[in-house]
Amino acid sequence: MAEHLSSPRGGVPALSDTLDSVQAAAEALAHGQGPLAVDTERASGFRFNDRAFLVQVRREGSGTHLIDPAAVPAAGELLAPVMDATPWILHAAHSDLPALTSLGWRTPELHDTQIAGRLLGYGQIGLAGMMEELLGVTVAKDKGREDWSARPIPDAMLTYAALDVELLIELHDVAASRLEHLGRTDWYRQECAHVRETWSFPVPEPDWRKLRGLGHVRDPRGLEIVRRLIDTRSSLARTRDVPPEHVLRGSSILDLARQPSRADRQVAGEVSGASRLARSTRGPRLARELTTAFSAAVREALDAAPSSLPARPSSTGGRPDHRTWERDHPLAYRLADGFRHALATVSTDTGIRSEDLLTVSSLRSVAWDVSCALRGDDRSLPAWQAADTADPVGDLEGVLGHALEACRCRRWQTGLLIDAFLPVVAESVS
Repeated sequence: MAEHLSSPRGGVPALSDTLDSVQAAAEALAHGQGPLAVDTERASGFRFNDRAFLVQVRREGSGTHLIDPAAVPAAGELLAPVMDATPWILHAAHSDLPALTSLGWRTPELHDTQIAGRLLGYGQIGLAGMMEELLGVTVAKDKGREDWSARPIPDAMLTYAALDVELLIELHDVAASRLEHLGRTDWYRQECAHVRETWSFPVPEPDWRKLRGLGHVRDPRGLEIVRRLIDTRSSLARTRDVPPEHVLRGSSILDLARQPSRADRQVAGEVSGASRLARSTRGPRLARELTTAFSAAVREALDAAPSSLPARPSSTGGRPDHRTWERDHPLAYRLADGFRHALATVSTDTGIRSEDLLTVSSLRSVAWDVSCALRGDDRSLPAWQAADTADPVGDLEGVLGHALEACRCRRWQTGLLIDAFLPVVAESVS
């Protein structure tokens, strides 16, 4: 039966929310040993962006420290000497790294227990599930969606936060041992290095090109409306430090953009009906302010010169819609279909989910790029001609390797997938 841990074994540490207490935490961590167990608590559902409102750090020999960077803006600078010089252990690091990078920190080496779990065959496992699976310990995970920007932080939430790093070092050690037993330590290191390089950027600014559902807006004038409304919404949200969706829902922006000729007349209705901020206690006055701002953005979009209108963002890397491949691009279609079946076999053999080996989008990219190389249409890949090569298998491996590398596959993935995909490619050119 699993042990239930309701509070840290050494007690809940006091919140470091003064300059002196953060300095003391930095000194204690600097005198500890081994890697740092790190986690963050954020409040993107309540504030403008996904910055950290609490950072939990634990190290052998120095215990757990709960840092309040909102109360101590200098926390990033004070902790940088130890944070920048010590390996980190996180769970699902991609979700925390932007907030940590925004504090000015960058680890020399990353460890991610969720990556370890995926390579052990547990899929997208949460921290609580992995602790129960590997350590036989359960913890409560019911505070993650609370408002971590509110002060004071209740004791129950501080307990929850401290537990997130209480066993993280032990969890990593057990997972690392199992990975070594399976011969997957190098796979793990490659994945961690990839996440560190890919996600070590500051919390991003809102990008109109990433609005969910943007693909339904096909008119350039409508795209300009989206761009200007997103910029206006971001400015208003940043000033008030509220989530952009509370200022104006993305679905409302899409509704306005899909009918540009009616957008100016419909702004007021969208603001009054779909703005949580406009329905707040400030009421009609704030609704008028928002309507004025968004109406101006729509008019600017409608008056913009045609030459300045944006092109539709591409999410396919310039590939034709895959739904047309069977009819218009049969070679790419056959390759993609064959690759899917081969990928499923590798997934079964390794116990690793298909999406952790190669995403659907990347599989299509590989199929398309290989089909272009086989036809000699893509000069960025080595063209393959059976009649002109003394080593057809080696050349096909080269084509596949280039295509997989273009999708940023790691070496361990490329090694597995070339062997699996090569018969599919060979059959297509036989």
